[in-house]
Amino acid sequence: MIYSMKQRCLWIAALLALAALPLQAQFGADTQDDKFDASALQQLAERGNADAQFELGVRYLGGEGLTKDEKKASEWLQKSADQHNLAAMNALGTLHEEGVGLAKDEKKAFEWYEKAAKYGFPLAQQNLAECYESGKGVEKNPAEAMKWLERAAHQEFAPSQALYAWKLEKGSGVDKNTPEAAKWYLKAAQNGLIRAMTHLAYMYYTGTGVPLDYRRAEAWYRRAARSEDPWARNDLAWFLSVCPDETFHDGPTAVEFARSAVDKMQKQDYQVVDTLAAALARDGKFGEAVQLQTKALVMFSEDKEKEYTDEDRSKLEKELGERLTKYKEQRAWTEKHPKPETGAKPLVEDRILQEEIIPRRKPKTTPKREGDDEGGSRKPVV
Repeated sequence: MIYSMKQRCLWIAALLALAALPLQAQFGADTQDDKFDASALQQLAERGNADAQFELGVRYLGGEGLTKDEKKASEWLQKSADQHNLAAMNALGTLHEEGVGLAKDEKKAFEWYEKAAKYGFPLAQQNLAECYESGKGVEKNPAEAMKWLERAAHQEFAPSQALYAWKLEKGSGVDKNTPEAAKWYLKAAQNGLIRAMTHLAYMYYTGTGVPLDYRRAEAWYRRAARSEDPWARNDLAWFLSVCPDETFHDGPTAVEFARSAVDKMQKQDYQVVDTLAAALARDGKFGEAVQLQTKALVMFSEDKEKEYTDEDRSKLEKELGERLTKYKEQRAWTEKHPKPETGAKPLVEDRILQEEIIPRRKPKTTPKREGDDEGGSRKPVV
């Protein structure tokens, strides 16, 4: 499934941003204290302090300040959970689900998630929803899954808010409702979730669930890009390079953010190379753009990890090739204006333009080169 501005996987399945974190980081313990005293924490845990037991378990799990020991991790988390520490209950569910430090047992995982969820722990509620949706440790029940996910979302838990928004946007397990999806993406974005910021920007960029608004799109892309997240920087660079409204084009800034995305990406992806090529073309550096676009095409053809349908792969390869042709002709790539949804209403709670300085653009006086506005549109492929 590909549904973002760059036709990449937006990581809003499963645990979204949490899913990309190490297992111990999902549990909520702060293990980055330079003044960590292992002896003091051990003594406190042995005296029965549930929070200390939880932190000790997480530290053993990740090897943070202690020698990694998954068995000891599970033992201390069990002691903490026995004292009704909700984070520890949820953690035990995850250990059973993943088979880390404990025997893999989806039924026990479900039971621990359910205990913590009923006491109101939002991550456990989201995990419980996933169990009901996928049938892990319990019979599949989509309605029950949505009930628990919605509960987590209403607790201002940003990952659940974004996942709930995604389901509303796609009509997955619930009636499709893009305006309502936009509201929940906004909530998650306001709670600091970078993926929600970039996806809300994309909704403004395409007029999906909200009125088409390039200024708001840029504002949200810029806010997300300040996080140093490489995909957020990549998306801002793409926007500044190929926006259908030429007044938003900014080649030098696009190149800056595109290079930053490439540098920060742990594993190079053809899509960030494609973006850098588009930015260089917008900045008039067509020679470099041709070289990088050629590289992006090769990387795409060799990428066997992403699961594309034959139709999607053919479309993507064709579009990459069309951009290469443009750059060889010394023309930048501009996306076509999207066809926004009709009847969409503004999000009155969105104050991004009061918080970010995005000037109103005036039409450029320099004439466009013939063919500069004939680019394709990177609409989501679902």
